[in-house]
Amino acid sequence: MKFVLAPDSFKECLRAHRVCAALAAGIRQADPNAEIESIPLADGGEGSLEVLETLPGAKRIRSTVHGPLPGGACVNGAFLLLPEQTGVIELAQASGLELIEPARRDAGRATTFGTGEQLRHAILECGARNITIMLGGSASSDGGAGLFQALGGRLYDEQNRLLPPGIGGAGLVRAARIDLAQLPKELSEVKLRIAADVTNPLTGPRGAAAVFAPQKGATPEMVTELENNLRHWAHLWNDSGDVPGDGAAGGTAFLLRKLFNAAIESGAERMLELTRFDQRASGGDCVITGEGRTDFQSIHGKLCSRVAIHAARLGIPVILISGALAPGLKESELFTAAFSIASGPGALSDAIARAPENLQRIGRNLAALATTFRKHK
Repeated sequence: MKFVLAPDSFKECLRAHRVCAALAAGIRQADPNAEIESIPLADGGEGSLEVLETLPGAKRIRSTVHGPLPGGACVNGAFLLLPEQTGVIELAQASGLELIEPARRDAGRATTFGTGEQLRHAILECGARNITIMLGGSASSDGGAGLFQALGGRLYDEQNRLLPPGIGGAGLVRAARIDLAQLPKELSEVKLRIAADVTNPLTGPRGAAAVFAPQKGATPEMVTELENNLRHWAHLWNDSGDVPGDGAAGGTAFLLRKLFNAAIESGAERMLELTRFDQRASGGDCVITGEGRTDFQSIHGKLCSRVAIHAARLGIPVILISGALAPGLKESELFTAAFSIASGPGALSDAIARAPENLQRIGRNLAALATTFRKHK
């Protein structure tokens, strides 16, 4: 029997390759002869590079860049070079929420400057001309201002004073003029693709501040401030701020559209394309996908739902495993079955610590069930 393991990461718990390893260990216990095709996945956020660096010809490029908080520690940022002058940048490597301890998260101060440094490196020093930027897992709400500054863009206040790099979302209100004169000419040669799984605009009730800033440490008062600042930022670019998708990564997608005329596309679909999911899953008897928590958003465009759609086209049943299933889900519309791996009520910290054990247990149980049914056909 062929099991296809295609999970997302379990956020702030296990990367996808470790989820695959735990599931595979459990399956082997129940069915030592099982064929297992492990396709660890990510949706464009944290963990994307780990998934993609196993592709043929992939080369990980390391560089020291600024982290997500001004004045904070630098990080060993990394991006991938693939054949044909192709680059893949994961925003979470330099500007990700996971890089900041929960108590220090600050949506107003966090910046995308480090991601801009990575992009500049990829273009000017490595010659990348076809670049995908994965925008999941952002810590900032700066509208991409930090990235713009790192590329060579300049921002001036009302007194025509140059603003410091990495101003953050709270500092956008100080910007009165945008200067593109110092941007490298090579930017015009770049075809840039934005991989993200949100359709939220930059501003408004579904915008970057209202929907995502609270997850990044913003208080209600800060959300209002950031919303006003992002509206101001859009005005500086002569933009309405209502284009779907521009709110991805705290508005970074907005800036990339403005600079590169970049179109947003599904991060999950891009990952499935790059990892050749359809070819590798073909002939499978069962696809097992999973994530840390499954809710309404999960079954409407997130990675696990995309896996289920692709598997359905291949005629393969899909089982969803999750750290937690939100009540009221109609998961049966997409998945053959859905299970929580939790072994019982308990603290979140305990659930995280026991995740490998729980994943192995459910892998063993699923394989045992499949083996039993196969024997009694």
